[in-house]
Amino acid sequence: MSDSWKPSYAHVHGLDGLRGCAVLIVLAAHFGLHNIVPGGFGVTLFFFISGFLITRLLLAESARDGRLALGSFYMRRLLRLYPALVVSVLAAYLLYPEFGGRLSWEDMCAVLLYYANYYGNTVGFMVGTMPEHGTFQTVGVLWSLAVEEQYYLLFPLLMLPLHSRPRLALRVFAGVAVACLAWRFWLDLQGLGERIYSSTDTRIDSILYGALLTTALAVDHQRRFLNILQRKDVLVLSLLVLLSTFLIRDDWFRNTLRYSLQGLSLMSVVANVCFEGGLPWVQRLLDTRPFALIGAWSYSLYIFHGHAIVIGENLFKVRYTDPVQSLPASYLALIIALTLVFSLASYYLVEKPFFSLRRHFGSQVAA
Repeated sequence: MSDSWKPSYAHVHGLDGLRGCAVLIVLAAHFGLHNIVPGGFGVTLFFFISGFLITRLLLAESARDGRLALGSFYMRRLLRLYPALVVSVLAAYLLYPEFGGRLSWEDMCAVLLYYANYYGNTVGFMVGTMPEHGTFQTVGVLWSLAVEEQYYLLFPLLMLPLHSRPRLALRVFAGVAVACLAWRFWLDLQGLGERIYSSTDTRIDSILYGALLTTALAVDHQRRFLNILQRKDVLVLSLLVLLSTFLIRDDWFRNTLRYSLQGLSLMSVVANVCFEGGLPWVQRLLDTRPFALIGAWSYSLYIFHGHAIVIGENLFKVRYTDPVQSLPASYLALIIALTLVFSLASYYLVEKPFFSLRRHFGSQVAA
């Protein structure tokens, strides 16, 4: 197992597999199991992993160079995310009219300029005029990309004065996370709970908890914090807390405490999966080729699975929200097959050609 719990460019074992788990949770929920599988948690897991990894890389850059090259950071993000996103949005623009729907320029700009989450809130979370049959939001589901990119527009600026002072960064991150929770309390009290799920100002802490874990490990010179997180009683407690966030259906809890408890619990889960002293058998499973590949394809799967669902809904005259037992097996087979075809075509033909260009801007990761 990796014994490098300090921020570095070294590959973090198990992390690709965790990313694969996150996208599988989302896909399962959207492929008919929404009453069983908590699809929203898949997004929360994505947020945590992203915060953990990006902060780890920024701190590694700081340790190596003594500074942060923000221009290169933004170019790496743009080159990783934008080519496939442009193709996905253009595909939706062409796809919707085939089934009687419409995607306006305003809708496309909201996605391409990463404000689809707030735009979706103002138009009832319906980005575009839906096709004649079906309910799935091909581009509306990309609200989570807006949350991440708004965060990463500001986070590196915050890191400029903090990257060489990780203990201060810890206090700042924790303070923002607490403020975010307080803000959710206030919004829910004001009857504005419906905007909490997808707004950056209410979900930013889901990414920050990953950043908190990386930063805490950066100052954990004696491995004491990591040892605490890897204690079996702490892991069991974390898993029980996670389970409770799925079982408690009260709207107040789901709008407020749910995201904080999930973020805190994921610290122990990630520590046990990714670092020496945790659960090696889980890490070995997540490092197997199937999980690693799904993790590598996760972005492609996320932004293209909606196209497959829209096609399936309209061809079979069903809705993705229908009970899974009522969905034809041929519908499920079709949307799974189309998701794989669209996603793999995007990954290998659209995204991967840009990987070498990203390395010119200092990329240290393979995907």
